[in-house]
Amino acid sequence: MVKVLERSRVKQSLTVSLPDHHSRCEINYHLCMSLFPGCRGEQTLWSFALDTVRETAVRVELEEAAPYTSTLLITQTYLAPFYLQAPQLRVRLYHDVGMAEVIAWNRHRHWRPVYQYPNANMYQPDEKMALNRFLGELLVHCRKLGIARSAICESIRINKN
Repeated sequence: MVKVLERSRVKQSLTVSLPDHHSRCEINYHLCMSLFPGCRGEQTLWSFALDTVRETAVRVELEEAAPYTSTLLITQTYLAPFYLQAPQLRVRLYHDVGMAEVIAWNRHRHWRPVYQYPNANMYQPDEKMALNRFLGELLVHCRKLGIARSAICESIRINKN
């Protein structure tokens, strides 16, 4: 007779640190503003090569520009087999509070702050925060390669009406 040993499951409660989330979104906002000048409606397309062979690139499109928000579509393109889908992030910039947040990734959107793991979609317990960390790492990578023309952040204009 074979005994099946059951793993004891220890529930670890994951809590969301709102200050950490806000600081990550603020850093992402300032990185976006320095890498994509004119993203408040003056410019609609940016493209950057990420390697010397030019097989990998980041393409950024301005999808929507409103007085207090902008939506960017960030797509990483590379020469890869047809079955590998290039990552595509939809990022909302909130100009009034100076924050940027990932609102969609490929075909996924509307994440909860915390997930039990494992789950049906196999999201990480902190999926929302992980995507915003990934965005920050991608932007820092672009910046380290010297892709940005300048590191000057666009000033926020305040309308006095």
